Amino acid sequence: MNKQKKKIAWCVLGIIVLQETLKFKYYSHLISGDIHLTDASSVLNLAGVMTALLLNCFVLVLAIRSLSNIDAAAKDRAYAILRFLFVMKVIMIFPVTVLRTVIFSARMSGIGQILLFYFRNLAEIALAVLLIIYKPEKRVEKVNLQEYDYVTFTSAGHRFAHYLLDMLFLAPFWLFMLQNILFARVFWQNEYAVHYVELAMQIMMFTSYLAYCFISEAIFRQTLGKMATGSAVVSDGVSLSTGRIFLRTLARLIPFDSLSFLFGAKWHDRASSTAVVYIDSWEKAFADNPSRQ
Repeated sequence: MNKQKKKIAWCVLGIIVLQETLKFKYYSHLISGDIHLTDASSVLNLAGVMTALLLNCFVLVLAIRSLSNIDAAAKDRAYAILRFLFVMKVIMIFPVTVLRTVIFSARMSGIGQILLFYFRNLAEIALAVLLIIYKPEKRVEKVNLQEYDYVTFTSAGHRFAHYLLDMLFLAPFWLFMLQNILFARVFWQNEYAVHYVELAMQIMMFTSYLAYCFISEAIFRQTLGKMATGSAVVSDGVSLSTGRIFLRTLARLIPFDSLSFLFGAKWHDRASSTAVVYIDSWEKAFADNPSRQ
């Protein structure tokens, strides 16, 4: 790992520590029993904080692992997962952060709190941009199946695992959106303002899965679930462009598309001339056919 990537990993580590430090007061009240789960707002808040903590702990471990004295391949793998998680976390939370800033910043107490809020969010965006620029050594390239003689398609079982892992990754963001809806109901007396906040959050929740699939596959060729099984999106006879990924994402709106792989239909694959295959399978075919480089 080069110096730039190490610096980025250190910065990510610092941001995660800062985020959890700012929650210290909440954690202390939780441990002391001062927080009572008596309503939906408090339960949602606890669930959101705990899922965010788990995600941050995972990112923290990956940052430490990418900076440790292990073999280069393992460090690069840790950096690749760290890169995905942090970038997608920032992108997925960005619309909610903007909405919350516009609507609720007036209720922040003190200039210090406001400056810290903006610093943290700007730092996260800057780090996400740097992570997109500085790619891991081993990364998923654009692949057209027509250029290979042999490839192994990802199994139906693994594709179901992709769906479950992706839903698990999105859970903290959905909880965060629900928290903001309840927050608006409690702290805003303007009925119309609350209505528009709820509507905006509902639209974000409805479109979040599609946005997640499109952005992750357009930037990384993978979602988190695909990373876990060593799979990636490839094209079949066409160029794997951003437009192709967008078409693939729109095809997910087909009713029951998310279950179509269980009976071999794979509707959003066929509609966009794409497929999901194991990365190692095309790499082996690539090695066996050097003339295809």
